[in-house]
Amino acid sequence: MSRKDSLEKWLEEIRLYIKYAVPEGDQHRALSFADQHKQDGLILALLREYYSTLPEAREEGIVRIATLMKRQGVFLLVAITESNAYLYVVSDEAIVFLGEYGGKIDEQLLAHFGLKSQAAFLERCIEADELKDYKSLRKESSSTCSACGVAEKEFHLFGCTVEVCPWCEGQLSNCNCRFEQLEVEEVETEDQLNEFYDLLTAKGRIAFKRDQSPAYPGTGDGLDKTDEER
Repeated sequence: MSRKDSLEKWLEEIRLYIKYAVPEGDQHRALSFADQHKQDGLILALLREYYSTLPEAREEGIVRIATLMKRQGVFLLVAITESNAYLYVVSDEAIVFLGEYGGKIDEQLLAHFGLKSQAAFLERCIEADELKDYKSLRKESSSTCSACGVAEKEFHLFGCTVEVCPWCEGQLSNCNCRFEQLEVEEVETEDQLNEFYDLLTAKGRIAFKRDQSPAYPGTGDGLDKTDEER
């Protein structure tokens, strides 16, 4: 199934959930919000999760989604209804409901976002109305990786198609350096991936910069370099 087909399927599911989960008088606004984000897989996935579970069994439509924090492709997003706000941790791999906005988060998330304590986190939890919309933040930012979502100067999520190879300066996901460094013809096991990650880290990963974009072998400056030039 193509990405377009997947998004359309999710949107249809969300519309159906809204029909049964949101009071009739509020459905138009909830449907309109979903339609505005029909091309954004991350937001559709959050809406799908919200309407299929209805936190606290409250039958309310989401009218806004705001960004609290983001780092290394992981977002803390606030789903806002007319009378409540809910916190989710969202990435390309998973969506987890954390509870009502303004509550505590676990130690692992604190560490991921570089926060030393719950108090430091709660200081970030300004009034939900004052948070920037997720959509407007995406439009404003030209320094976020289009593939994995990390910010400028952060390392890409391992496997991102935009990451630059430190050996040949080509596209890490498509160049042959992983085979050369591991001295194998194919990378087939998790142990091999872990070994390559360690080699990559030791060599020095190249952090994301706004002028990076997906490329293909044969088009980058480093791909035609000789071993002596690298």
